[in-house]
Amino acid sequence: GEGKTSSVSVDFEKTEPYTAKYDGEVFYMPFDNEYLELLTLTSATEVGSPGFTADAKVGTGAYAGAEASYLTFPAADLVNDEFTAVMWYKLNATPDRAGVLVMGPEGEDAPPATLNNGFKFFREAGGDNQVFKLNAGTGEGNSWFDGGQDASLDPTVDTDWQHLAFTISPEGNTVYINGNVVRTGDFAGPSWEGVEIMSIMSGAPNFSHWNHNADASQLDELRIFNKALT
Repeated sequence: GEGKTSSVSVDFEKTEPYTAKYDGEVFYMPFDNEYLELLTLTSATEVGSPGFTADAKVGTGAYAGAEASYLTFPAADLVNDEFTAVMWYKLNATPDRAGVLVMGPEGEDAPPATLNNGFKFFREAGGDNQVFKLNAGTGEGNSWFDGGQDASLDPTVDTDWQHLAFTISPEGNTVYINGNVVRTGDFAGPSWEGVEIMSIMSGAPNFSHWNHNADASQLDELRIFNKALT
């Protein structure tokens, strides 16, 4: 009738920001069928055709790597005097070398200068195993944290999800596999000069000089902290 108005009710789905579960947690990407970082509700940028698998460690999905495919994420809120990354990882050893997590400046064709800022966490063949290694830069130079066979996974045996972690700080850097220290050493503290992005599951575009390109492995529950976890 006259003067009568009608209203339509529409329900919009809204993603609620995730509240950090752990002290110092600044990044959490669960890969539950989306590349969304839940503290800032920022989506990673896809390069190539990365995918998902229902074979997750936690939740409904996990990252599934593919050739020439990876994610990038803005580095600005992740760079601190102390840095820790933790993740669940299921190894695909083909190709036999790959970047896992990299924050470096542009200029992949010009090591060693590009190693002097940021970090590179990667794997490569050591005998029949895959050895996980960390390089980190102080601005003036860089250090390698290579645990050799202690820091390796056997592709024929370690076929399930493995927990990888590394810490960077002026107190020293440490690499962990399944909670065990596989390499630790002194470090003067990180330089982040020129570091604008984090690459997830590839060394490209800023650490492909030694063919540490896309990782075809699976990744789940990636968290980053602004402190060096013990």
